[in-house]
Amino acid sequence: MKDRIHVRCLFEAMLFVSPHPVSLKELAALANVEEERAEQCLEELSARYKETSGALLVRRVGGDWHMVVCPDYGEKLKEHLRIQVRKGLSRASLETLALVSLLQPVTKGEIDLRRGADSAASIKTLLERGLITIGGRRDAPGKPFLYRVTPKFFHLFGIEDQEDLERLQKIASTPGDEEETW
Repeated sequence: MKDRIHVRCLFEAMLFVSPHPVSLKELAALANVEEERAEQCLEELSARYKETSGALLVRRVGGDWHMVVCPDYGEKLKEHLRIQVRKGLSRASLETLALVSLLQPVTKGEIDLRRGADSAASIKTLLERGLITIGGRRDAPGKPFLYRVTPKFFHLFGIEDQEDLERLQKIASTPGDEEETW
């Protein structure tokens, strides 16, 4: 049985060098340990980073694990390094993305109906950026595609998993929280 500290250090190194979130399965295979043990080590590693209040965090993102810069330092670094942020999403694309995340799996027709506008360009943009994916076809005339959000969506918006998204959906749809109109 591998030493717990050795496994944590191996995971720390892997997360440090990986440009993308790493699955629990991949990390467990790397250390040749069971997924349950790997998850315990990752939780310990994450807690250690939180306790130190340093510039880095180990977080679960979209069900996978990633080492990230603390939000307190991210903006300052971006400013200092003059990192060019990729052009943001248009309002139409953001509306479409919100509808996909709330209604998934959802068809283009259902999105168009809710938006009151054609969403073809927005769907194309979201597919190209990897924020949504085709998750099958609806058993209806024409067999339209069903769209779902991707792990990249969860990562980008800092949502841990589908359960977190469902909690946010419940909060967003809580009756009585509508803004007053004057």
